[in-house]
Amino acid sequence: MKFEPFKLVPVGYVRKDGETFIEILPEFSDALQGLNEGDWIKLILWFHASDRPERRSVLKVHPYNNPENPLRGVFATRSPVRPNPLAIYAVRINRIEGNRLYIDWIDAMDGTPVVDIKILVERLDCPRETLIPEQELNIPASRQIGEVNLIPRKSKHLNGVLVLELGPRMAVLTAKELAELIAALKGIYENLPAEIRKKFRKHEEQMS
Repeated sequence: MKFEPFKLVPVGYVRKDGETFIEILPEFSDALQGLNEGDWIKLILWFHASDRPERRSVLKVHPYNNPENPLRGVFATRSPVRPNPLAIYAVRINRIEGNRLYIDWIDAMDGTPVVDIKILVERLDCPRETLIPEQELNIPASRQIGEVNLIPRKSKHLNGVLVLELGPRMAVLTAKELAELIAALKGIYENLPAEIRKKFRKHEEQMS
């Protein structure tokens, strides 16, 4: 079987100049919109120093490069030696300055190409046994309100009718908990100053 090569272009680079940060190239700066300090993201890097034919052909390694560890397939390790030298890091954005995302130290070399950045979502990236299966979620009916994502369940279940996401964190609400949340929000809304509620009503009328 013949494999056609993929084309990857760097969107930025790892920089280590006293602090560790991701420098996004100017032509990709618009892609940063929506990221905030404190957000958790996944960095997908290209370990260019490992991109050599002899290293790509290695399929088994001693974990942590320690010969006392039994050989394992590279797919069962985080070794930089693999058919495609991709690396994935979950990091927190400490601060944003222009096209720079400042993060904690990572073991990637200065100048390592960044090929993509994705937000970290607990529902997808840190699944738990109690998680509602992805096919059970009504993604098209999801609502985003501020930083909160509300994702309803397709089928009717008393246990787990709504997934509530705030950044990478998530919670699954039962029908009873959803009813309690609605009542609590209604109470909070009704206790707002009259001028604020009047402004909200005007906004609702414009939306309807």
